[in-house]
Amino acid sequence: MKVWYFTHKGKVRQNNEDALLVGKEVIRREVMDAPAFREMEGKLFVVADGLGGHAKGETASYEVLRVLSELEPFDEKSLHDALWKAKESLLDYVKREPSAFGLGTALAGVILGDKDILVFNVGDCRVYLKKDGDFVKVSRDHTLVEDLIIAGKISEEDARFHPQRHILTSAILGDYSDFELYTKRIPKKETALLICSDGFWEEFSKEEMRFFASLEEPVDAIFQALKEKPQRDNVSFIYLKL
Repeated sequence: MKVWYFTHKGKVRQNNEDALLVGKEVIRREVMDAPAFREMEGKLFVVADGLGGHAKGETASYEVLRVLSELEPFDEKSLHDALWKAKESLLDYVKREPSAFGLGTALAGVILGDKDILVFNVGDCRVYLKKDGDFVKVSRDHTLVEDLIIAGKISEEDARFHPQRHILTSAILGDYSDFELYTKRIPKKETALLICSDGFWEEFSKEEMRFFASLEEPVDAIFQALKEKPQRDNVSFIYLKL
């Protein structure tokens, strides 16, 4: 399997609240000069986006991925249980550091099984499948605007610029609230997957994503295009080629 990954604070934010889980390694950096590349085996790949404007977003994204790395979930139940353990860890942190109340993270990722792939997300990080010359979203945003899209009131392109696009309906928070976990199984065959934060997918139109999907290996083109974007948010992605 070929794996590319990248995380950066962007051009506006003072710090990077995103983190990556690549196999068993949690990666947290302020900036990367270019995407990293590995040929590796691994089952769990996740992008976590600490909630901007909340206390300790970078702590939340790192801690949730640390727990996932340790527990190594392999199906829906073990994933749900692991995320609850991660949520409890955030709550314990808040009890020690009351000023961090409200910390939390969105996340999206995949668990590579023997026969299929478990796609999952909480919040507005996304997973795309490279299919039929396009990147097809196979996760489901937990946002007000996603509910509007499903109801047929706005288009996906409209959602990129909607004033309420950042209002989440689910996240992993360090409190006593519940969370909604979206999961979907897709066949495991020769394919490619893109996992990303909202700071990544908001930068690109459907036409740009379709162009990237037309390329055999799109990461360099994505990175070059990204450098020309405003990058108002932290920007992170993992690209897997099975």
